[in-house]
Amino acid sequence: MENKAAAKRVGCLYRVSTQKQVNVEDDIPMQRNACMEYIKKMPEWELAKEYIEPGVSGYHKGLNDRKVLQEVIKDVGDKKIDVLLVFMFDRIGRKDNETPFLLKRIVECGVEAWSVCEGQQTFENSSDNLMNIIRFWGANTESKKTAARVDSGRNYATKKGKFTGGIVAYGYRLAPTGKWDRKNRMINELIKDPFESGVVQDIYAKLIDENMSLNGIAVYLNEDRRLKTRKGNKWNTSTIRNMLKNPLYKGYMSYGKTRMREVEKTNGEEVTKETFLDVKRRQRPVPSGQWVLAEEANPDYAIVSEERWQMAQEILERRYKKYTDHLRPAGDRTWKSSLLLVGLLECGCCHGKISSAVSSKKIHKADDSTARKYTEFYKCNARGRDKRLCPAKSYISRFRLERAVLEEVNHVLDRMGQIDCSQQLVHSQKVLLEESAMELKELTALKKEYERVQGHIEKFQQEIYKAVIGESDFDPKYINECLKRAEEKAEEIRKKEETLEKAVQTKRLAADGYVKTNETAPVWREVFEEAPLNIRKKLLSILIEKIVAADHQIDIYFKADISRFFECSGQDSGQ
Repeated sequence: MENKAAAKRVGCLYRVSTQKQVNVEDDIPMQRNACMEYIKKMPEWELAKEYIEPGVSGYHKGLNDRKVLQEVIKDVGDKKIDVLLVFMFDRIGRKDNETPFLLKRIVECGVEAWSVCEGQQTFENSSDNLMNIIRFWGANTESKKTAARVDSGRNYATKKGKFTGGIVAYGYRLAPTGKWDRKNRMINELIKDPFESGVVQDIYAKLIDENMSLNGIAVYLNEDRRLKTRKGNKWNTSTIRNMLKNPLYKGYMSYGKTRMREVEKTNGEEVTKETFLDVKRRQRPVPSGQWVLAEEANPDYAIVSEERWQMAQEILERRYKKYTDHLRPAGDRTWKSSLLLVGLLECGCCHGKISSAVSSKKIHKADDSTARKYTEFYKCNARGRDKRLCPAKSYISRFRLERAVLEEVNHVLDRMGQIDCSQQLVHSQKVLLEESAMELKELTALKKEYERVQGHIEKFQQEIYKAVIGESDFDPKYINECLKRAEEKAEEIRKKEETLEKAVQTKRLAADGYVKTNETAPVWREVFEEAPLNIRKKLLSILIEKIVAADHQIDIYFKADISRFFECSGQDSGQ
């Protein structure tokens, strides 16, 4: 009884980094069995409590984000355990700026720190402190190396078009292949889900064909189709935006769309000693230009064509510019108005924008009740703010203006249907494809140069590490300067790559557009007359750059593509 009363209470901590490790090779049971065998060798020890952390990264998560570790710290402070036992000390954590100080604090609180593989950690002299810091510095470095190896492997697999794990995008599902990997786990393949892929196509159609807002698409999915997300939640604009930006829907596997980053303290609070180490790391989005994409599209993954996917990106980018620059582009106008020309009109007197306006008047009905009649019309924005800014009329009749514009548009559409310039368009397409092929060669050379510079960066980083431990013959300042220049050059090459990629894609889409214009021109008049209001607005924004309206004159400026179409036929667009 005396021995039992004098026994030291032992708390055992078991941790694995990811959810995949929880049941792989019985990792946690292995740690537990090792700790139990170690306790048997210590007659004065008895197990008091076990702390289990399944799927928690000791490198990415700080102590304030780990509930189980917080429980350990509380029990240490409350003197509920006398010994903290782990399989290896890196089970406590792998953060070199945090874990060694935590371990030292635990020992200073009177709790012994033991590891099955490394024995007891004491702090009796300066060498103990140094060994403690070196141990977790090594664990932190090993975590970085492991992360780099995993990242490199996933980058390579993604470029080859392989699915590397993670959350399965909406529109797809995993199907078992009947094959097993080296860890005896079933290998799954990514395939399209028939129902969900149809929803994805519907989302793109609403954005591109009907120019519906993201909020409108969310309302359509939630209320009209009564659909839920895969998690059973309502659709929102951020979910739809992320789906529209996902290159997997055009057949390109991607990786690295988010990265673990430190959350900056932007609330203006003073950084104290307690909050200095309280640095939170969260998944944050990465600019699309830095994503890792497959080298070739996989047609088995494609739900929408590359052209439609690119059109969606242009619409989203245009809308973003509208909100950031306070612009109202013609291709993204207010679609709630019943006026046909909203967003295309410019005042011929002050060259300001002409927008829609509504007037109302009270009317008396036969049953002595009253109601209000609303009439929409066009007006100059500058004139509306101050009559002295513009001499134009306050009221522009929608019927007169729209009738005059539609007469000219129908005339142009009739001419387009009668023109055959297929040979000229094919020639223009060939020229554009040749130019894009030359730019593609230049892009390939830039990618090789980028890889070469990245190799230099890695070598400089390795040399810095050698300089820190005293094994380098070079001055660390010189190495840092070379590293900085190499990183600047890599960033310059990356920006050139991004510019060339956009140029190649734009020319290829334009080349496809030439032929498509020739194919669709004969039926545009028919489509325009029978289409609903939103589609007619969309077609007008494709045809017309702007309309300048003055008191007695209306000038219509057609877009460059339409002008080229008439140039190929040797005719004038009639602008």
